[in-house]
Amino acid sequence: MKTRNILMLVLAICLIFNASACTSGSSASQQAPATSAASAGNNGADSTTAPEPAVTDWAVENRIDDGSQTTEELYELAKEEGKVVLYSISSRCVKVKESFEAQYPGITCEVYDISQNELLEKVTREYEAGVRNADVIHLKDQEGSIYTEMILGGMVHNYYPDDIVATIENTNYTKYAMPLYIELSQWFYNAETYPDGPPIDSWWDLTRPEWKGKFMMQNPLNDMSLLANLTAFTQYPEVLAEDYEREFGEPITLSDKCPTAAHEFFKRLVENDIIYTSSSDEICEAVGTTGQADPPVGYASSSKIRKNESDGWVLAPINMLPNTGIPAQNNMYIVNECPHPNAAKLLVRWMAGESDGKGGGFSPFNTLGGWPVRNNVALAEGSTPLEELRVAPFDPEFIYQSFPQFNDFWISIIN
Repeated sequence: MKTRNILMLVLAICLIFNASACTSGSSASQQAPATSAASAGNNGADSTTAPEPAVTDWAVENRIDDGSQTTEELYELAKEEGKVVLYSISSRCVKVKESFEAQYPGITCEVYDISQNELLEKVTREYEAGVRNADVIHLKDQEGSIYTEMILGGMVHNYYPDDIVATIENTNYTKYAMPLYIELSQWFYNAETYPDGPPIDSWWDLTRPEWKGKFMMQNPLNDMSLLANLTAFTQYPEVLAEDYEREFGEPITLSDKCPTAAHEFFKRLVENDIIYTSSSDEICEAVGTTGQADPPVGYASSSKIRKNESDGWVLAPINMLPNTGIPAQNNMYIVNECPHPNAAKLLVRWMAGESDGKGGGFSPFNTLGGWPVRNNVALAEGSTPLEELRVAPFDPEFIYQSFPQFNDFWISIIN
């Protein structure tokens, strides 16, 4: 099995770079204003029906689909296994190990802090080779490859503890995976330079002449999560058309070879001279450093807001119109045929915060710039409730299928 990350890396290298760009001033077409699932304040609502994941004999035998087992039952079974192995994209997994082993004596928690792409490659390579090392993997799935290839293919499984899932009121978060917490990509501005509030409120503001060369993001061709975020806008282009009319007072006119308002927007965005960087840290340092007269704005991970305290930045997020993008949902999966299935289920429960939401396994993740999904877990101090932010719906199947075409389109407009 090959993951979409690997496939898209090959695609990005091999694509022909002389694709024709969208040209301006051609056919006049407009999108009528419409109410959409991607409009403000829906927090990822999505009316589509997800396909049924693969159910393996191993998963049935080990009751991965049974969320009724109690912590006490699982602990007794897990002690017989004696160990659980976690692959995680967060360095905070070390704290998870410490608290888990303290809570459940007799079970060793072995953790590996690995980047997203490396984790996907490692677990896939091991699985194809018949090696079953990881029990639980913690990572994101913004481009839809984990759901489409690994969940539907039976390589990993979602484990949903009944009592914990009952505290997740927004069922969209459990639709495709067992969620740990939510992060976002957000536009940030310098709160010292702009003490009265953000200088922009819409993605369309970034296409105005006064913002030419004054906004930053990572290169989408080098950042699959960002490219997935931008791809998602093409599912509901009407919200960009609607917001264009709000901003400029007239219906949008589309260029040739730009079939929707989303494509037109990205064409104009590129033409307004994006400043590309290699990391969210670089973006946030450029935006949030104090003493600037005319700082840029930047699109970066919500988690970087924590560096205001450690690095002396003055970052402030923008609740952008029509939305900030899709959620960067951190998920937990159990690997098919893993050697410690009961300890794996116990670890998922612990990381999620256990039944009462107070389990120490979730504490390292409940920080400013991240949002718990449960109704019995308090937000980190200083956080804006997720329900007040504009978050687009996440449809992994759409993104997975549309990803290559949008990659082609992006290449066409930068050349």
